[in-house]
Amino acid sequence: MPLKPIIRFGGDEKTESLRASVREWLARNLPDEFRRTAANPDYLPRDAHERAVSFCRELHAQGWFVPHWPAEYGGGGRGVVEQVVIREELAYAGAPLVNTNGVNMLAPILFRYGTAEQKAEHLPAIARSERMWAQGYSEPEAGSDLAALRMTARRDGDHYILDGQKTWTSNGVLADWIFVLARTTPVGEKRQAGISFFLVDLNTPGITRRPIRSMTGYPTFAEEFFDGVRVPAANLVGAEGQGWTVGKALLDVERSNITRAAQAQRYLDELIDWCHAQRGAPHDPLADPNTRIALARAFERVEVGRALSYRVATLQAAGALDPALPSLSKLYHSELTAELRSLGAQILGPAGELLPDDPDALLHGHFSEGLLLSLLHSIGGGTSEIQRDLISTSGLGLPR
Repeated sequence: MPLKPIIRFGGDEKTESLRASVREWLARNLPDEFRRTAANPDYLPRDAHERAVSFCRELHAQGWFVPHWPAEYGGGGRGVVEQVVIREELAYAGAPLVNTNGVNMLAPILFRYGTAEQKAEHLPAIARSERMWAQGYSEPEAGSDLAALRMTARRDGDHYILDGQKTWTSNGVLADWIFVLARTTPVGEKRQAGISFFLVDLNTPGITRRPIRSMTGYPTFAEEFFDGVRVPAANLVGAEGQGWTVGKALLDVERSNITRAAQAQRYLDELIDWCHAQRGAPHDPLADPNTRIALARAFERVEVGRALSYRVATLQAAGALDPALPSLSKLYHSELTAELRSLGAQILGPAGELLPDDPDALLHGHFSEGLLLSLLHSIGGGTSEIQRDLISTSGLGLPR
């Protein structure tokens, strides 16, 4: 079933006309292979990723890949409501949006903290899907406790010398560049001090990359070893020692989850349609009142998540975002994703556990594959436990 607009957040005749245009274009141009996967295209094998890149370039030609960016950097110059409508339709259809680290995470930081030269060099390349980015935050002993990171960056004339290791690097296998946090001064009384934010070309001498294969079978992550890597000082984002502030702002953007609720709506609709198709069968799932109640609760949860996504986006655009709200959104959608995928796997039964490459998989293996990926969402970008801690302190004012 198609998405219905949430009018109170700004939907009107003009934006709903835009919604119809995006939906019609996707019906004609979205390859079926992407409708049949739950995976982020940055996690797909290289050949499928390259086809996703080609699709995103076609999307860019329509002005819909980064619709909210200024035109001078390759964007469509649209408002936040139009952006959300476009992203929502793309997510619901299963459109592959590549380079999420570059588009959704790094770009907002460059708009806020980047120099004119950094914006001119990187933003148009991101908009055209010409430069893929990895996120270099986690280290072997620094994940959710990011302030424990050990990578160092020592100033040497017009360069910094980076030494250390990054791991569980999102899109680390396919990326061309990586943004990293590194220590420019030793650990002091406040561990967050002395950390800086750098842009690094992954082809720079001294970098060794190794893939990390996830339980889905995709080389989702990578680890990188930096041995005397020379990075131009011009690649420092913000002031030296301001990396914690920059990194926190990036995570706030990452946790907004504008499209996650639309993806949840898609999977819920697929599941409900499948249940209706089984009416009268020996194992009719809707004959069980517990199943009907569970689906009704899932429908309610998805609607709440979608409204929350609209609220976060609107407040971000107005510069009035409650600091706890991104964490609330991230936590809500991470848990909603896991709950919905688990419900689907339960209703579908044993065949619902088959992965997409199995010819007997039900609903293209969305629920089996998605259930594995949902574990990633509850950890990446800060664990659910970290989100609850931030909500309690930043949102409720509770003591640490």
